[in-house]
Amino acid sequence: MQTNYRKQKCILGIDRGTRYIWLAYALQWSSVIFPIGYILNDKMMYFNIAGIIEKHNVGKIMLGRPSKQKDIQDKIQAFMKSLGYIIENREIEIQLVEEDYTSVQSGEIISNTANDMWFKGDFKKNAAEDTISAMVILERGLKGDELKDDGLKDDE
Repeated sequence: MQTNYRKQKCILGIDRGTRYIWLAYALQWSSVIFPIGYILNDKMMYFNIAGIIEKHNVGKIMLGRPSKQKDIQDKIQAFMKSLGYIIENREIEIQLVEEDYTSVQSGEIISNTANDMWFKGDFKKNAAEDTISAMVILERGLKGDELKDDGLKDDE
């Protein structure tokens, strides 16, 4: 029997920045993570996110949030609340995931990949790196690194 992947629920990973929002997704019962890329953090952002939720049949959103930066935590909390307006008639759970050092980890992934390839580039922070950060957030969420309401990981 063949599985129809279009009907399976996906998990959407989000790394929110000031100018851009980076996205990645995985099938609900899979550990394989796919990059989506980025969208502008502008007036069309919610329309674009709603389209991605529809296209990928999203059943859960994993939103990255730093565990120690209070000002960014507040912005992520407001963003999470605003996401509620576009998913209010759907059964979509939003989960906060610890995102500390995702940019460092994604930078290492990019640098290692570049060094293994023929062009031996030294990458600077760019859209590819931040898209990988969204993938790392999703990976951490799938492994269970979610945050409690106070911003601490479960084991703290």
